Amino acid sequence: MKLHLFENRLKAITALSLVCSGLILSSPAFAESKPYISLGEYKTGEKIPLKKKFKTKIFSSRNNSIVKIYPDFIKRDMHVIAKDNNKEILDFFVFDSQETLVFHKKMKADDHECLKSFKRGKYIYRVFTGDEETAAGEIEFR
Repeated sequence: MKLHLFENRLKAITALSLVCSGLILSSPAFAESKPYISLGEYKTGEKIPLKKKFKTKIFSSRNNSIVKIYPDFIKRDMHVIAKDNNKEILDFFVFDSQETLVFHKKMKADDHECLKSFKRGKYIYRVFTGDEETAAGEIEFR
């Protein structure tokens, strides 16, 4: 009988400690979130200041809807494949850290290109369909 009470209390204490630790660990995530707009200010008609400048980060997955980029770890190459859902011709550009053009290739649907003989470092790629940029990101050769 006493053993069951001890087990139940132990389960309750562990569950409570997990909930508390989760709340403590998630508090920095709440602190970094966007500030809220007070509905009281909105109702009274006061002007809410708007941000005029936004910091944008260029973040793109290497596997997007236009191209698929994946590394070959043995040969230290990168493979670029134009996906078949795109019917237009793609312009694939690679720039180095000084923003000079290193590589350019026009690709059709299902074209495969292997990027070889690149020095180690980070490179920026940009994909255009016509005049519109459809994908951008970074490639790192190790």
